Amino acid sequence: MMRMNLLLLAVLVFCALSVVTSQHQARKAFIELQSEKDRESKLDQEWRELQIESQTLGTHKRIEQKASRELSMTLPDPKKTVMVNLDRPVGAPAPSTSPAPSPTATPLAGQGK
Repeated sequence: MMRMNLLLLAVLVFCALSVVTSQHQARKAFIELQSEKDRESKLDQEWRELQIESQTLGTHKRIEQKASRELSMTLPDPKKTVMVNLDRPVGAPAPSTSPAPSPTATPLAGQGK
């Protein structure tokens, strides 16, 4: 009978320690969860602020004002503006509407086989 009581006491102590340990782990997990929620909230707020800042700094009007104020830049006269086509090399003739050259055409200098 005495052995049975000691065995039951040992099981009872083990169960009590297990309950205390699991409650402690649950509290630690809850505290960590709250900490991560606070961090998420701060990051969301920072993201919203960065979005607003990006929209403010990216507007054409803001860039134009900053260029004229800080760099003394002005818009060029449309009559003096030259459009450059970057799809073809400088000095190359304008594309024609004739059919494409045959694949047996001779390569240009510098483009050889």
